[in-house]
Amino acid sequence: MANTQNADISSKMDDLYHFDTLINVAPQKDTTNSVRLSPAILERSMSLSWNLRHNAQTDANRQHPDALLQRPAVRPPRVDDTLPLTKYFVSSSHNTYLLSRQLIGSSSAACYTHVLNRNGRCVEIDVWPSSKGLIVNHGHTFSKGVAFSDVCTAIGDSIRPDHWPVLVSLECHVDAEGQIELVRMMRETWGNKLVDGPIEGVEGRLVTPRDLMGRILLMVEYYPATAAGTGEGNADADDGSSSSSSGEEDEAEESSIWPGGRKKKKDVTRISDELAQLGYYARSMKPLSGWLEKEVDDPKHILINISESTVSSLLPHSLIALLDHAERHLRRIYPRGTRIGSSNLAPMQFWRSGAQVVSLNWQNFDRGMQVNEGMFVGSPGWVTRPSARQDSKGAVAKKRMFEGRIVGISGLPPPNGRAGKTFDTYIRTQLLSSENEKEWRSKTVKAQDEPGLGADVLWNGDWEWEFNDDELVFLRLVVSENEFGKDDKLAIFCARVAHLYSGWHILRMLDMGGKASGATILAWFNLIDL
Repeated sequence: MANTQNADISSKMDDLYHFDTLINVAPQKDTTNSVRLSPAILERSMSLSWNLRHNAQTDANRQHPDALLQRPAVRPPRVDDTLPLTKYFVSSSHNTYLLSRQLIGSSSAACYTHVLNRNGRCVEIDVWPSSKGLIVNHGHTFSKGVAFSDVCTAIGDSIRPDHWPVLVSLECHVDAEGQIELVRMMRETWGNKLVDGPIEGVEGRLVTPRDLMGRILLMVEYYPATAAGTGEGNADADDGSSSSSSGEEDEAEESSIWPGGRKKKKDVTRISDELAQLGYYARSMKPLSGWLEKEVDDPKHILINISESTVSSLLPHSLIALLDHAERHLRRIYPRGTRIGSSNLAPMQFWRSGAQVVSLNWQNFDRGMQVNEGMFVGSPGWVTRPSARQDSKGAVAKKRMFEGRIVGISGLPPPNGRAGKTFDTYIRTQLLSSENEKEWRSKTVKAQDEPGLGADVLWNGDWEWEFNDDELVFLRLVVSENEFGKDDKLAIFCARVAHLYSGWHILRMLDMGGKASGATILAWFNLIDL
């Protein structure tokens, strides 16, 4: 029975967490014998040269389709590991333990293995007391928990000495006695991987990822002293959220999902000195009123844990203050508590405000997760923050032109119910930037699905966009069925513009679950500095 359950969980892991975005970074040694191109695309690609921008039309650089198939479209740069921690973005998972939806899903330690194996470098643990010991669960919901010890083992086993640091956001809902057991389990399971104080040899400078390779940084809640009568309070209090998104500690005035409507106010769990010691480099603090203007130098290494709603309310008028603050402190953004269907926030908005850790629900390959994949694909889960500095309106000095051309698609899988039939389809190309989004849409073409082969479509369209490049600009291609009502999305491509190769490419398209769809698009990109 247990083996059957483990097999079922592994199957769910493959379905939920395995995204194939790497196929455009490191394509397999495919050839036209293994990847089918439509006759029209095959003919067109045979006539292309690789470097049209320089009009080099010699036989030496004329490309056989096999060369195009093996040419990566996306080129992530090597990441410098010697900068202070505040200088990076970190790929982050929210409610990592959940297999599915927020309110009724099951939990599994295997979720941590899969997220970490995909170079997620920040995971979340919500630990609660139970009759069976410490468990990890989404509190006050119908979701099913998993043993805390199993989660610790899964995290520890997934981290090798050459891995970039892993941040563990710990939401502690156990009393002081339970925290003694909590600390004991983490120390025994993680051993020397757990950072429990200052790193030797870094006196006089800021700690860097290189100092922390293969190590675990625990985010533990820190409570600053508040002078009586100051009126200082939690800036997130009106958001009904704790420092994750579940809102367990601030739910007194919120409606409950449990019968009877409202909960009684609960005392906030206080963190013991023994547990607080383990959060040396990530003392997680809920923002107090006026937090942007205050200097917090004692203790060191304060991390601001704040909701998407609160930060959104500060934009755009406090953008400069947020960016300045992010130079001194880490900031973690968690989704608002109403995202019970595991939908995702738009991470670009928060990256632009300086937030280093933007937590997403990895169970859902929606637009937010597609952009996150575009940001971190091919990286160690940490990428350097852009050097370009925005003003309060989001403008930057560097202007660029993005030219693009879409020829067509080969092997497009049919929409549901259209196998072997015709359907209408089109493609949209979107530039996601700090300005209003730019979009080009092709004409709608009637496609014929050939069972086992898919549909072949030619659009033959191009676009030209000027944009301000803050190094956080993404290209998104979406192929959809044109139908009455809401159009169904069929295939997707999303990449950071700064990492795109110029020239011709055969792009591998993903389905809406993040898996390779088998469809390919012949496209051309060119970036010009203005």
